[in-house]
Amino acid sequence: MAYGNQVKTDALSTTYTSEQYPLGTIYVQQADEVVAAKHTDNTTSLGLQGDRTWMFVQAGVAVNIYDCCVINAIATPLVVKPTDANGSLNHLFVGVAQNAIALNSYGWIVIRGEAVVKGAAGITAGLLLDTNGGAAAGQCDDDTTVGQLVGRALTATGTPLAATVVARVPLLCP
Repeated sequence: MAYGNQVKTDALSTTYTSEQYPLGTIYVQQADEVVAAKHTDNTTSLGLQGDRTWMFVQAGVAVNIYDCCVINAIATPLVVKPTDANGSLNHLFVGVAQNAIALNSYGWIVIRGEAVVKGAAGITAGLLLDTNGGAAAGQCDDDTTVGQLVGRALTATGTPLAATVVARVPLLCP
């Protein structure tokens, strides 16, 4: 697995039909770029801060924008899918997609730092988060039991976009 910034000229939202970088390649996006991040409509500011770490993965199942992603299979930990279970074991959590990645295609997901993620209704800022994919694929929800945690909500559901929250992932991230 390559670590650190690779020579790359494409946007982090670019997806590929072939493995352009080794799976697991890490890219650190600097804070000034993160702050400037906008939704795909190019007008809605996402309100993110700090550096973000991205990893190059393959989609074993089609991934939608803002999906909470877990490993597709134990034998292929760098192939991801949207979470499809409530409280997925946190060792299965990989990161959060910030753009769609088609089935069997390749792209970048956020593994550390602030990201927009699909969120269940009723999440408030400060709550701990776990997966909620059994209710809606790719979704996270609050976790009041301190169970299988994947992050912390920085906003309430609906901010910055409907059915999303801003979260810091993984939970251990400073």
